[in-house]
Amino acid sequence: MMSLQYFTPISGLIGGSLIGLSAATLLLFNGDILGASGLMSSFVVAPVKTLTDPSQQWKLSFLAAFALTTRVYITMIDPDALKDQRLGYGESTMPIASPLAFIVGGFLVGFGTKLGNGCTTGHGICGLARLSKRSLVAVLSFMATGVISASACSVTCPFYPYFRASYESVVNSLPTNTTITIGTVIASLAAGSAISGFLRKSPSPNATKTEQDEYTNNRRKIIPSIFSAAFFAIGLVTSGMTISSKIYGFLNVKGISAGTWDPTLACVMGGGLVVSFLSYQLVKGFNVFKNDKALECPLTQKKDGGKFNVTTSKVIDTKLFIGEAMFGLGWGIAGLCPGPAMFLAVAGYQNVLMRWWPSFFVGAFLAEKVKNIGNKDSSSK
Repeated sequence: MMSLQYFTPISGLIGGSLIGLSAATLLLFNGDILGASGLMSSFVVAPVKTLTDPSQQWKLSFLAAFALTTRVYITMIDPDALKDQRLGYGESTMPIASPLAFIVGGFLVGFGTKLGNGCTTGHGICGLARLSKRSLVAVLSFMATGVISASACSVTCPFYPYFRASYESVVNSLPTNTTITIGTVIASLAAGSAISGFLRKSPSPNATKTEQDEYTNNRRKIIPSIFSAAFFAIGLVTSGMTISSKIYGFLNVKGISAGTWDPTLACVMGGGLVVSFLSYQLVKGFNVFKNDKALECPLTQKKDGGKFNVTTSKVIDTKLFIGEAMFGLGWGIAGLCPGPAMFLAVAGYQNVLMRWWPSFFVGAFLAEKVKNIGNKDSSSK
């Protein structure tokens, strides 16, 4: 008989709605898509452009606000927010990811999300909200492999000794003074980069109108990105998606028969989808319901240069299938996708900061190389 003792629908819906609000804020005010994997991978795939291009300034502002919100939340609002109460019972059905699992999981998530162009936020919260068939295929792919890897990696699995650790090892992954300092430094560097961009000199009086409009539009994206990041960080921690047992509790379907399954993740996705879907009803070309006042330009942008940067690709190919399947495998192995991993890294969690993210960046970098090779081969035919 299934028990729902771990099910937290209210916090899941509230947190998911905040994540949806984060996506809606970026979309309606800036015209941009909330995609945690795409945002983070841009720092290794195109670091110079991400750090210096004025059009990318909103990413630095987003990252800085996200890091600051995370630090404030776990130090001043709820210091126990990241404690996994379910692990306190030593429950045998709840896996503990090993250091190798974080390395392999991070690599698969980085490679897969770059190859498939999206993760749970980009394809899940944003893609499904605009009724994208491509995103539906992506979500089904990573959900399927996520369930398979999380459910199959039991004591009878040959990879179990490598990907799973004992409960005694949990203490080795908790934040230390060193990792907390590193997380704080990362937050400070992000804030510094964002501030320097905000203080960037305005165009000269001789600049063209196009250049002046671009400058104005880029600056106007900063404030919405800050609010979006705050909503995203608070939504993640409120929903419980920063706690591994909430992820494994959903992906491991063996918990249904064992009475330990936790469907909270479905509430998070549902809450986020509803809010995100409603925001698309205000954007011309993506609204399902008739709306004569639908936006043709983001709210903060000048009409001459402002636009909605929403992908309209309908291509469903092997790169999408393979990439999202790899993402799902990594998600099930380590119990992390990019959004929660951002939160836990800033919080100073050792395995996330020192193993998962470096592996993610390597995976994303290699996936970009693979995509470029594939594009060259296609263009030469």
